[in-house]
This record gives sequence, C-alpha cells and structure tokens, in this order.
Amino acid sequence: MGNPKFTLRELQPSDSLALTNLLTEFDGDMTTRFQDDPYTAIISGTEYRTKGVVVETEGIDGFVGMGTVRFGRVQFNGSVLPFAFLDGLKVRKEFRGNGLGFQIASWRIQQVRNEFGDDCVIGTGMAHDNHASHAVASKWCREFAESAFDARLVPMLTRKPKPLAGITVREIESREYEEFAAKQNAFYKNHNLYAPSDPTSIVHTLGVSAGGKKPYRFFVAVDSQDNLLAGAQTWARGILKSDTINNPPPPLRILNKVVHLLPPDFTVRDVAVNGFWHEAGQLKVAQYLWEMLRWEYRDQGTTLVVSFDSRDPVMNIVTLKPWHQPRFKITIAIHAPAAINRDQLLFSSGRV
Repeated sequence: MGNPKFTLRELQPSDSLALTNLLTEFDGDMTTRFQDDPYTAIISGTEYRTKGVVVETEGIDGFVGMGTVRFGRVQFNGSVLPFAFLDGLKVRKEFRGNGLGFQIASWRIQQVRNEFGDDCVIGTGMAHDNHASHAVASKWCREFAESAFDARLVPMLTRKPKPLAGITVREIESREYEEFAAKQNAFYKNHNLYAPSDPTSIVHTLGVSAGGKKPYRFFVAVDSQDNLLAGAQTWARGILKSDTINNPPPPLRILNKVVHLLPPDFTVRDVAVNGFWHEAGQLKVAQYLWEMLRWEYRDQGTTLVVSFDSRDPVMNIVTLKPWHQPRFKITIAIHAPAAINRDQLLFSSGRV
C-alpha cells in the first residue's frame, strides 16, 4: 500500500456513521457496538471532558483510525496535577505498521500540552501482553507500571443476596454527598492517580446524560443509624455500548456452557464500579455492597467490572470463583514531570 498520507482531525457530531463503520469492522479482540449515537456516547457519556480524533486517507471512504483522550485531575506523588488518559485507539488492519498508532497518540498528547503544558500526567492502559500497544506507548511515555491492575469481571446475580443483619444498601442522598466524598478521599489519600472527590463533582457526575440516558449512580451501605459504612460509584457502560469478544479461546467457550459466566453470544454489557471504599473493619459490609450491586444491575448489564492495583487489599471486596474468567492484567504507560512513586498504590479509573 506504499506510504499513505494520513489526515488527523477532531471528532465531530457528523462523524457517527463513519465511526460506527470503523468500530464494527474492527478486527481486534473485541468489537464495540453503540446502543445510540456514537459521538454522543463518547463525548457526553462519561464524567470526563473528552475529545476524539479520527483519521482519513485518500481513496478510502470512512475512517482508518481513531482515538480519544479524557481530561481530569489526579493525585501524583503528593500533589494534585492535571491528568489526561488516552483511550480507544483503533487502526484498521491494512493500515497498521505505518506509524499511525503513534500519530494518533501524538495528536492527543499535543491537545494535552496545549491545555496543560508540561506539568501534567499523561497515561494509557493496555493488556499486559498487548505488544503492539506497548511498542507505541514506549515512543512517548517515560515509564511503564507493568501488570499494575487486575481487572475483575463477575456476572450479575439471578438471585438476591441473603441480607446482612442491620445493613441496607441504597443510592446516595444529596445530604450525604460531602460525607461520601470525605470518606472516599480518606480511603484513597495515599493512592497515586486518584481523582479527589467533592460534592460538586458528585453532582456533575450524576448529571451526565447521553441520549437521555444517565449512566452514573452512587451507592452506599448504611447501618440502622444511617451511618455510611461503605460506598462506590457505578457507570452503566452497557446502556451506552456493548462489546463482543471475538474468537474466545476454546477453554472459555466450554467453561461458559457450564457456568454461564458470559452471554452465549459473548456480547458483554458491563457496569463499571469505581472508587470502592469502606470504613475500617467493615470489609464484610463492602462485600455485601458488591453482591447487592450484582443484583441491582441484573437488568441493565451482563457483567460487573472493577479493577484494582494488584497489591491493594481493597480487592478482597470481590470474591472470585475459579470460573470467573477471563481475568485481565493491565499495564499502564505514564509520562509525568517525575517518576511515579511505585511504593504508593495506584488507583484505576477503568476504561471507557
């Protein structure tokens, strides 16, 4: 195909059809399908301010690549810095090996530099064995946190969990925003890459809407005096888009027929759980909250997803059965003003 010349530009509302075609024809490990307008879901469907980039080339109708970048602020080595995370890299098979992945990364990094300058943190995540993404990231990042996160995927429940004496799980009330944020912040005060919360950010997140759908909710587990003992934020990604696992390995196909971990067509509509916290000594309450979320979202998704630093004791909230597969390890590429302190735990903001 020679050396094609690529044109990169910002994603626009009129690009939804071409975007759909690119994503549904993508031959990666997963195929993403949007429930409604793709542009709206990408730009307005998360709590983050987001930009997208698309790639065109002569002689090809539609896009040959894309990527997104989300902006925020996170804790980093004792400070709070501007943060940008690179997501959603897609390149058509016939255009790989031409440096396009790096061009898409460079376009997004330039957007970050235009907004934040050099005093910021840039990151991206990838499966620990995704050598192509690792190679692209090595061209711009300063370090890798290899296999930093364990991603846990657990199917929804078909039966309501047994009650935990004296504990109620419910959605957060507005009078509790400040307390929820304070307790979550205290829980993650020493985690790098955690975005500090406050009542204003909770209001903003709950107000996120894409195509009339509000994907965010906040849940708490309370005792009989209404004391907040554990909490978590949820993002119903599955009401915006689904992922079909392409060519699942034979062992997973066989296992799935027995334990029904994933839908028969391997199309996943996941609900992401983020910022899970609990008071000291309340691990059982947090575990009960997790199980109740698996029940609460049984009609809105197929799978509950959460990721933790592989060293973080908070992962004990999620009890895994041997058949809870697949289990992904995620590597993070980072470019920041200084090397990240790996003695501190990392906070996972999850994928979008």
